[in-house]
Amino acid sequence: MILGNQKKIDLSTSSFEAMREENNLYIDKTIFIEHFLNESNSVQLIVRQRRLGKSLNLDMLRCFLTNKIDCRGLFEGTYIRNSEVWPQANSAPVFYFDFKNLGRETYKTEIKKQVLKHIYDSVDVSSLSGFSKFSFESYLNGDVNDATGLLVLTEIIHETTGKKSYILIDEYDKLLTDNYNNKAYESIKEYETSLLSAGLKGNLYLKKALMTGVMRVSRESMLSGLNNLYTYDLFSDDVFAADFGLTEEEIDGLQKLYGFNKDLMKKWYDGIKINKVELYNIYSVISCIRSGIYKNYWGRSGTISIILNLLNEERENIIIRLLNGETVSAYVNERISLHELAADPGDGLFYSLLVQSGYLAVEDFDVNNGAIIKIPSKELMTVWKEFILTSFVKSEGVMRSLFANINDAAKFSEDIEYFLSDRLSYFDIAESEGKTAERIYHVFMLGLLSAYEDISYHKPLSNRESGGGRYDILFERKEFNVIFEFKSAEEASRLESAANDGLKQIDEKRYFADIRNDKPLMKTSVAFCGKRCSVKSAIHEWLPNFIF
Repeated sequence: MILGNQKKIDLSTSSFEAMREENNLYIDKTIFIEHFLNESNSVQLIVRQRRLGKSLNLDMLRCFLTNKIDCRGLFEGTYIRNSEVWPQANSAPVFYFDFKNLGRETYKTEIKKQVLKHIYDSVDVSSLSGFSKFSFESYLNGDVNDATGLLVLTEIIHETTGKKSYILIDEYDKLLTDNYNNKAYESIKEYETSLLSAGLKGNLYLKKALMTGVMRVSRESMLSGLNNLYTYDLFSDDVFAADFGLTEEEIDGLQKLYGFNKDLMKKWYDGIKINKVELYNIYSVISCIRSGIYKNYWGRSGTISIILNLLNEERENIIIRLLNGETVSAYVNERISLHELAADPGDGLFYSLLVQSGYLAVEDFDVNNGAIIKIPSKELMTVWKEFILTSFVKSEGVMRSLFANINDAAKFSEDIEYFLSDRLSYFDIAESEGKTAERIYHVFMLGLLSAYEDISYHKPLSNRESGGGRYDILFERKEFNVIFEFKSAEEASRLESAANDGLKQIDEKRYFADIRNDKPLMKTSVAFCGKRCSVKSAIHEWLPNFIF
């Protein structure tokens, strides 16, 4: 159900109260409240990627439950108004904690401030007496461990009101992921473990708790004390699957209102899967509706610097294949030990990080080989494009200028040679020889070409059969095509000869056999020895009615 004024779109707020009071566009997700209250698990963790509406849903739940102020009027016209759980509205003390902006040096103080604010807002502290007064003053003065904050809060509220509390924690894992490779990680983990264990495990004054996050952090490294925790992740969640993101039905409703091209919307922003339920990225879809431009919105809201630090040659190879539109089998762990990411001897944690954080998607599961993963949308293709350009080529203009002289074989050869000689310092290939070095050149060029201009799902193509063999790379554009062949030379003096051999091989093997002949084709051979290279190019002369 779509509510509010369709002309009023606010992407800057996660306040449910502000959204409804201002009559902004709102996609009704209040069924989430019913799902949460009807679940028997007392401590729930919902894991989703960024920008799927977690904070807004959590604030919506707070507005529904809180007895501090009557917010029931905000729910007029929504699903929950006619739900069996409606009598629970405006019925309980509920406390929202925001962990997403905690600082490495100040997180304990910031969490304590949030606890104290909730206490001051809920009770008259001057009238406290007995044990509640003792607990409050001990916590306020630092006479007890600050990690008891959630427990102290619920104790005081129960003693003064007789009611059990709801605890809501947004982005519980943000501080951990921000510091996964910092020396402060262990102390942060220990503090959060103590805080959550004391406040959520066996707490007689707690009604229910809900946490949200991006990662399902492993019990071995975090949440070890919460044996009453149940996690709803993208692999197995059969409760909240459609409560975050946009369903096909909701997209249809928006399309009727705004008249956008649904096929384009699907191509750009579809691809999220929660336990096989397909969803669109809500932030990106609404951003596109507002601006009328199909582009990358989700990637601008975060960073993938962690991924860069974890890349190795094998993983780079996989990413290149994914950029080439392929699906890849990979082992994906449901839980992540953040502290073990860098030292992980396998790839399970790495690909789990990419999948859980939303940069890749699980298409299906293979009984023998684990998960079938892919880059699911054009928006994510663009995210990876920008990542490659930022990480390996500091200026996109450099890539564009690479093809400035595409119609002049001699100048084009010089441009490619200069580019490779200048840029291949990113790879330690000085001691690599033969096929190993050839692969590095191949992967490097394929990655850069994948990142060039608008990404297509199938271009550039790598190692595809054509004519009498397999070309190394076919780079197909609207205006021209380029075939790349890579050769290694044992000695620098052989570079030019090897480059000429590669050029001859393109003709002899007829690598252009399956390529359309209605636009220019540049045949390009790259020969290398260590970090030195030689490039030879020739424009292919298409014959009239050429038949292979």
